[in-house]
Amino acid sequence: MDGRENLKTLVEVVEKNFSEEDFEILSSFFKAFAHPLRLKMLLILYTAKDKKVCVSNLVDLLGVSQPNVSQHLFILRSAGIVECQREKNFVCYSLRSELAEKILQLVLEERRCLAEKKD
Repeated sequence: MDGRENLKTLVEVVEKNFSEEDFEILSSFFKAFAHPLRLKMLLILYTAKDKKVCVSNLVDLLGVSQPNVSQHLFILRSAGIVECQREKNFVCYSLRSELAEKILQLVLEERRCLAEKKD
């Protein structure tokens, strides 16, 4: 079997296991991760574990405006990564995606790889 046949087989395996809709969902999921502020928010939510983090907490921790935080949380919520719950006068967020939790865990465990990228 030559190289082209191997590649064709790989493409068939991918197409057999993932639909175009799956790729759209994954693409929007990873786009939501692809902003430094959203990634910081996600790491905060991940390290908070089962605690809910309110918008005001994120504003204080990140030093950015409430509208900016809310806009980014909307994107994360739209991608199905976080969920919100109103508690009295506060809106609090937590992770709702097991995939997001696994990715964030991997990011934290492998952050030593970042040092290699800086060199």
